[in-house]
Amino acid sequence: MADETQRNARNDRLPIKLIMPKQGTERRVLGGGTPPAPFRDVDLQYRNRLSNQIGAIQEALLPQLKMTRAAPVRVKIMSKAAAKSHRPEKLFSDKSCPIIGAGRLGELFIKATPTGLEQLTQIIQNNTSDQITKELSCIESIEAVTPASRRHGLGAEDILCRSPRRRNGFITRVRLFSFGADDDHPALVANFESVCRERGIKLDQRGYSERSFIYAAECQTVADVEALSRIIGVRSISHMPLVRTIRPRMMNQQALPALPTRDAADADVPVVVVVDGGISDQIPALNSWVVGRVRDVSPPYDQNTDHGTFVAGLVCWGRELNPTVGGLDSGACAVFDLQVIPNDDPSRGETSALLESELLSSLESALQEHANKYKVWNLSLGTDAICSLDEFSELAEELDNLQEKYQVSFVISAGNYATLPLLDFPRTPGQIEVGRITSPADSVLGITVGSVSHVDYKTNGPRQHHPSAFSRHGAGPNYIIKPDLVHYGGSCSTDAAHVHGIRSVTDSGLAEDLGTSFATPLVSRTLAQIYHQITPTPSPVLARALLTHHARDPRSGTRVPDGEENFLGFGLPAAVPYCLECTPHTATLVFEDTLRPGYFLEWDDFPYPPSLKRNDKYFGEVWMTLAFVPTRGARWGSEYCETHIDAHLGVYRDRVSRTTGEIKRMFAGLVPPEHRNPGLLYEAYQVEKMRKWAPVRTYHGRLNENGERGNRWRLMLKLLTRHGIEKDEAAFKPQPFSLIITIADPEKKASVYDEVAQIVRNRFQAQNLTIRARARVQGKA
Repeated sequence: MADETQRNARNDRLPIKLIMPKQGTERRVLGGGTPPAPFRDVDLQYRNRLSNQIGAIQEALLPQLKMTRAAPVRVKIMSKAAAKSHRPEKLFSDKSCPIIGAGRLGELFIKATPTGLEQLTQIIQNNTSDQITKELSCIESIEAVTPASRRHGLGAEDILCRSPRRRNGFITRVRLFSFGADDDHPALVANFESVCRERGIKLDQRGYSERSFIYAAECQTVADVEALSRIIGVRSISHMPLVRTIRPRMMNQQALPALPTRDAADADVPVVVVVDGGISDQIPALNSWVVGRVRDVSPPYDQNTDHGTFVAGLVCWGRELNPTVGGLDSGACAVFDLQVIPNDDPSRGETSALLESELLSSLESALQEHANKYKVWNLSLGTDAICSLDEFSELAEELDNLQEKYQVSFVISAGNYATLPLLDFPRTPGQIEVGRITSPADSVLGITVGSVSHVDYKTNGPRQHHPSAFSRHGAGPNYIIKPDLVHYGGSCSTDAAHVHGIRSVTDSGLAEDLGTSFATPLVSRTLAQIYHQITPTPSPVLARALLTHHARDPRSGTRVPDGEENFLGFGLPAAVPYCLECTPHTATLVFEDTLRPGYFLEWDDFPYPPSLKRNDKYFGEVWMTLAFVPTRGARWGSEYCETHIDAHLGVYRDRVSRTTGEIKRMFAGLVPPEHRNPGLLYEAYQVEKMRKWAPVRTYHGRLNENGERGNRWRLMLKLLTRHGIEKDEAAFKPQPFSLIITIADPEKKASVYDEVAQIVRNRFQAQNLTIRARARVQGKA
């Protein structure tokens, strides 16, 4: 706070430096690796077992293969062999049965044809090369996809009972396997559509992308569900999820105080699109902040705007309505009302429900018209589907597609746990699974928000700044960090007997309520400030990186400890303008560039302030945030993210050989990834503990108090890929990224900013991250 006071007193700001692209050195990644070594003995008995499994598949699938020519088959891989380097791509290739997808970690799907199965049998029985032997040793089993597995272990009757009823049937969600760009795939789709026509099952793909091969299927009977489960091209069948908001409680109601209004002529304000049940038009002060409305709910189901109004009030006046709650920025923020959720409260009139597919259709329609103008879309909504650790939800995947297509950011609530007793912190072992986030909080590109308590319960409830008892936790699928961030969404005891809500507006005045729904708009408004204040408008990747970079543990103001990121994410975001400025003792650099597979980018002699080097040793603190939009493939299940970036920042050191006396230059990383526990090399471990394949990673290094020896600093970034997507160089697009690096003097003595700025001026093409002049005045108001 002293630095901020000093900066305001000087009436200036220290801007972040944006390093122009194409200034790193691109170098080819050198090949290498050890000869293939099998994971187990591949003897005659083992080969015969796999051959017998192929024989059983041939017998089971032959009748259906006459109609579709090809069928998906499941292959289970031992966990040690899940890494890309061990994938059996010679065994399962175009010469036999190629890999066409993946499911859970260690689960592959191959395309089986009569000829391919025969060739695969020949390879298993007769090929004794080192590579094939090693790949065979990875295999646990090869088996047909069963109706039960398509239903994820549920009975057909269970699925029908859970499916929402519409018109003349029950709405299920069906997903087909995808063979990719393969001539045999259309026959798979045609067979599915033919069976549905014969049974009178109506199909609707509205809301889902064409290449997702996801359908709403209207079933009349259990037999219809069973028939869909037997179709060779069906990957999964489930009930169609319903999208809901929490039903507001509206406690401790009071008269509405005088609140700031917006002059209708002032259009230069950040805006959050509130995707909800509508915003009331009965509150004049709130009306002044509503810049537009779209009603996508038909009468009479459009009369309950309680939840959307409460959310909108927090976007517009979060700080004014909650003056005792910290971490809220004061910048002006308006809302756009996108009403998509019908009333589900019988006490408020006729009720209806919103299907997942209908939400997606409404979103796309609104995005087509408004995405260029409004970049932050608040989704304080969810489903009752607990997110899997193994696969991303269909809703999350489609939201990712929309965000990338329209270059916007969805801010999504983590979901609320409502079964008494509520969740403790630390969570008990039994609460870890039942308290996990719900779809679509597993969106990779979405920013998921959990809630922390703004009050202190000495017993039977969370301490101040700890996760709220109702706030659901991660990790997300593939162990990505979810929630991404937290904010204050109210609090209560674990028996719900004592409640302290967050305050916002209703038609009846001021009220309190609680839920991750109400932490979410507080993050949305900060993100909208970032988008609005930077000019030109930043990419969603850079905006997300800036939002994350200065997030901190609200309990301590420092980094979120390892092991607690699944409950607190990267922390509570810093208010604007702090996250867009430097201090005299810190310097922040932004790198926006692209990576190509097979190459790495290097910035040798990376700028480090001379005042943090004493007696040939470096001192200080460094933190980094790396964000990117990974290439994604929905057919790859837990391997949905197909690109990953490794970042390394450290120093070169001289090492003298004990035998020859030769001096060798060695690189030593000094800014390690956070939330990791290195030590094992298996892919499953790297995914879980090291957050491999995650779209946002943070790094932090506080140099030894005695200093770190080194010659000079070096930054290096490398791209990793899956599924051979890099082989088609013409189709593969280079991977863009945003990397933010802050160098700081923890003692707040060194002139870090001035020194780094001088080095940057001398050595790089760079510019200041430009902030609107008017926004600076608003930020200090």
